[in-house]
This record gives sequence, structure tokens and C-alpha cells, in this order.
Amino acid sequence: MLKELLLGIIILISLCIMILSLLMSPHSNSFSGALVGSSDLDLFKVSKERGFRKFTKWAMFICGLLFLTIALIIRLL
Repeated sequence: MLKELLLGIIILISLCIMILSLLMSPHSNSFSGALVGSSDLDLFKVSKERGFRKFTKWAMFICGLLFLTIALIIRLL
């Protein structure tokens, strides 16, 4: 019973991770810009994340930790 509940929760978390990864915007043109010679590579620019970008970053981090924790618990059951 508990294992099925945890499997359902981990499926919901994995869906949240997929949606969040689609919502996250790229920070720069890093590798693709380097291949084509883009001049707007601010590799060493220090910037604080604000607003929606900060929310998606932390939501992804928390979902990832929950996914890992629940996966380990399921494995131990």
C-alpha cells in the first residue's frame, strides 16, 4: 500500500520536473553561441536571479531532492 502511494507521488514529481524544465529559460547562449561565434557570451557576468527564474530554479531543486529521496525510500522498501 505504501509503495503504491510513493510510486504515485514520484510520478507526480517527475511530471513537475518535466514541466519546470520546459519553463526554465536558458541563461545564455553558452555552448551553442560558442560554436557559431556569438559575441554576447557573458560567461563571467555576476547576476542574481529574480522573479520567475528564481522560483523555477528553486522549485526544480526541491523537486529533484524529493524525487531522489522518494526513489531511495522505494528502493529500501
